[in-house]
Amino acid sequence: MDRNSKSRAAKNIAITGTAQAWRVITGLILTVVTTRLLTPSDFGILAMVGTATALIALVKDLGISQAIIQRDTISPGQVNSLFWISIAASVVFALLLGAGAPLIARFYAEPKVELLAVAFSALVLISGPQAVPAAILNRESHFDKLAIIDVASATIALVVGVVGALLWRSYWALYASAVSATIVTGVGMWLSTRYRPGVPHFDTNTAQMLSFGSHVSGFNIVNYLSRNCDNILIGRFQGGDQLGLYDRAYRLLLFPITQVHGPIGKVLVPLLSRIQAQQTSYRSTYMEAVSLIMIATQPGILFAIVCAAQLFELLFGTRWIPAAPIFQWLGVAALHQVMTSTAGWLFLSQGRGSDFFKLGAYSAVATVASFIIGLPWGAVGVAASYAVMNYVVLLPLVWVSVGRRGPITCRDLVKLAIPHAAAIVVAAAALKAAQYNWQGVDLARMAALVVLTYFVYLCVILLFRTKRELLARSVRLIKR
Repeated sequence: MDRNSKSRAAKNIAITGTAQAWRVITGLILTVVTTRLLTPSDFGILAMVGTATALIALVKDLGISQAIIQRDTISPGQVNSLFWISIAASVVFALLLGAGAPLIARFYAEPKVELLAVAFSALVLISGPQAVPAAILNRESHFDKLAIIDVASATIALVVGVVGALLWRSYWALYASAVSATIVTGVGMWLSTRYRPGVPHFDTNTAQMLSFGSHVSGFNIVNYLSRNCDNILIGRFQGGDQLGLYDRAYRLLLFPITQVHGPIGKVLVPLLSRIQAQQTSYRSTYMEAVSLIMIATQPGILFAIVCAAQLFELLFGTRWIPAAPIFQWLGVAALHQVMTSTAGWLFLSQGRGSDFFKLGAYSAVATVASFIIGLPWGAVGVAASYAVMNYVVLLPLVWVSVGRRGPITCRDLVKLAIPHAAAIVVAAAALKAAQYNWQGVDLARMAALVVLTYFVYLCVILLFRTKRELLARSVRLIKR
């Protein structure tokens, strides 16, 4: 890939990254404010409904968005076909969620869940028409428009969520926040694209895209089990309070990671799809991007793991401190997931939908087994068992699956990870020593420990020549 292409990719990542940084800030503010105003049971009820809505959100467009982005060429008639199919799927899934609301409430033995599930079915319906316009904007690299939409929806969601929490002191505030963000996003997508639905045209290429999309949806379904079976088991057998603690710990950790991966994935998947025949460029583009992600996120995650109790007390108050051990175990798993969760970019850009689905199926079996093993010890046991399973089974599984075909080998991934693993170990030791000698909970001390973690991590990273060269190139690209 030429230098201009890398510059454009860096520019697009910077644009979307800026928007996502605002989304992270607004999301964290919303999390802190609502967590202080609402109770663990409120978040538990929301998480009970979330286990169903999360699945529908992942599969309601049948993988059509990724099929549009990955395709080299696509006709207007084919786009129309995919649009109407996605609309029909959204209607079906909305009806299923609404009809299943009484069953969900009965499963959790929580009557409040029923009305909330019906309300979320309406949200599924109004979000359906967004899939194809969003995919077109991503395919055509209109990341400036997508960034504006992200900033607007995140801001509205923050305002509505905070005002709703202050007025209602109920989980309905977070539902109102989600509705407002969905409406703003949908309006923005349609105003930003020139696409207007027309007559569908079904052909063999359309069928191939649907087949690719079905594999993506299949992965999303099995990945849903691995991501949400913990909520289902804890909510069913441990109750709303335990689920509320677990859900806050999980989301506080997951939200920043997804907001980092989101903008970079939007840029890189279309780019990697176009250069997959250029193996050297493909390999360097992916590995450099993942290295930068790890440098940006792993020190922050490490700090949050070591200082979890103080962090929860400072941000949310003493009643949320029991969530800290849950957060720490999930954080241990997240240290490698920063890297391994980008494997999807490789499968999607290479058109390996079937391999993607198989990886998801194997991962789901291992993950659900870990949840069941840890369940007798409550939410902390579930988190600990999940962390152990990640390193024993899931990490090698992802690396082997990725390396079976394509430009990226298992050896490439191991070489990529070693410097970052060393940096984590040294930074963790420095952070623990500083924490031991510097007790107390206040914002200034927390900020100083964050700086220390990043400093030590970067010092170790700079000992490796390839990482020094990467950081130097990144600085030059930013200056251009």
